Amino acid sequence: MKKVILSISAMLFVGAMSFAQGNISNANQVGNSNAALVDQFGNVNSSDIDQIGNSNKSDVFQGRKPSNFNAVNNKAEVMQNGNSNTAFVSQSNKNNEAYQTQTGDNNSATIWQDQIVGAPAATQGSDWGKQVQTGKSNKATIDQGTSGNERPTSSSVFSPAQIAAVALVPVPVSPNTLNKALQTQTGDSNTAYASQGGERNSSTQTQTSPAGTSLANGNLSNHYQYGKDNKATNTQNGTKLTNNTLQIGESNMATVSQTGSMHQSINYSQGNLNSISVTQNNGM
Repeated sequence: MKKVILSISAMLFVGAMSFAQGNISNANQVGNSNAALVDQFGNVNSSDIDQIGNSNKSDVFQGRKPSNFNAVNNKAEVMQNGNSNTAFVSQSNKNNEAYQTQTGDNNSATIWQDQIVGAPAATQGSDWGKQVQTGKSNKATIDQGTSGNERPTSSSVFSPAQIAAVALVPVPVSPNTLNKALQTQTGDSNTAYASQGGERNSSTQTQTSPAGTSLANGNLSNHYQYGKDNKATNTQNGTKLTNNTLQIGESNMATVSQTGSMHQSINYSQGNLNSISVTQNNGM
């Protein structure tokens, strides 16, 4: 009899859930002085935060920034294992996914997805972002389809003509959907930034540095992509490695591999179907 009652209860519960379409939040903390904040506005959004250690901080906003938006079916998962790590996720619109894993101390990870005031026609959702940090003092940031998408402004990196060209790109880029960004950092003092606007752009940044690497000797990677089907891949293994990639248009590809120390790569594509491949190492 008990089994029958449980089955009926389960069916009733499922039926209620199908109409309610509520949001889900799970937070688990083991340690001291950890802080988790979840703010959800909309339907069927989910947030899962696990914090193990001390003084970790994680904020998840779904449908709240820059203003209230009826966000639907966004997913955020944050795992922090260590001390004084900071994670931030802000999602709007629909069907976005964000994953952050931090192991070590003093790491910082940020993901913004579809943060545009009153622009459901411009943003179609379905962006994907993942950040994995192992070590200390690493920093990773992903901007996908946001009014805060950074465009490079310094002529010390790109030429004045290139800066002028990217300044003409309307931010936020419309439409925006199905962009993918992966940032993996192992070691200490790596910094990665990915800014993507448009459709089906892909950014992959992998950084490895020795333990104990200072901020001054850390690696730096920046990807800026605006348009459709652009792909940027950067692999860094060493210290003081720098990569800046800017792509405007459709189906451009930039692949950079840096091994050793003090290499610098600057890549710029404007147009369609361009391809850049760079390999740098110190040799013997």
